[in-house]
Amino acid sequence: MKPQRSISAAAALAVFLLALTACTGDKPAAGSTDAPVSASPTTALTAVPEPSTAPEPPASPSQPAGGETQVIKGTGVYNGQIDNHSIEIQTEEGPIAFELGAGLENVPETLNEENKVSFEYVEKEVEGDDSVKQRVLTKLSASEGSADSSSELPPTKKLELTLEGSKEVKTAALAQGNGYAVYLFDILGFDQAKGRIYLKVDSEYYADIEKLPSDFNLDYLRLEGSKELSKIGEVKELKGDERTRAMADARLFLTATGKDGTKKYIVKESGGQGYIITMNIPFGDATEGFPPHAFASLNTLVNR
Repeated sequence: MKPQRSISAAAALAVFLLALTACTGDKPAAGSTDAPVSASPTTALTAVPEPSTAPEPPASPSQPAGGETQVIKGTGVYNGQIDNHSIEIQTEEGPIAFELGAGLENVPETLNEENKVSFEYVEKEVEGDDSVKQRVLTKLSASEGSADSSSELPPTKKLELTLEGSKEVKTAALAQGNGYAVYLFDILGFDQAKGRIYLKVDSEYYADIEKLPSDFNLDYLRLEGSKELSKIGEVKELKGDERTRAMADARLFLTATGKDGTKKYIVKESGGQGYIITMNIPFGDATEGFPPHAFASLNTLVNR
């Protein structure tokens, strides 16, 4: 019986060791902690784009304000004036109406029908109708080799001028100068040798005409004119509307007034030819009447 107890004791010991091992396996490993491990919150990062090295496409060129296009040049034959603000030119496309731009109001007075002309203009869109284009002249002159000789000019011409605030139309007669022609009212005389237009009742009222070389320098003439007029008084250069009202195609318009009267120094062009016009206007009975007659006549000056 003694051997049986030994076996039972051994079996019991084996069971005890197995139980002990199982309990030990359920315990956490040494050094571990019971505190739960919380995951760190993830911060969302926004990617910052790197600067682009690719070149940006060039901006498209802007269109001129007011629907204007680029300046267009042309030649044709002058058909005549439609009204005070527009003319008709015969072109390769047929007869076309053009509006006179700023400063060109008096140019038609220097032209005759069937004169060859060169011109520049821009096209403007008509408000409310994009399909209609308005042609506005920016330059207009007789072409080289056009019919400008006095033999092809009519002997008389009706000219418009403003006297004491009222517009009048008077007849002017053709006069021939040294390489040019001009229409004069009956109150004006002309000294061809001197190139001088003068008032018949008082020759102290006059305008001298001098032809310029083709390579004249406008800045130099401005200095010369200012120097000459400074002997009279303070020199003023007329621009914009002030110039246009007197002489539309003037390149330079200087004036000075002193104790005895007014002098003017003007550079104008006609058919590509430049001229200096020096005017003397004393204070007197004809101070108001001479300038409008003289300017209306000088605006008809044409190259021969």
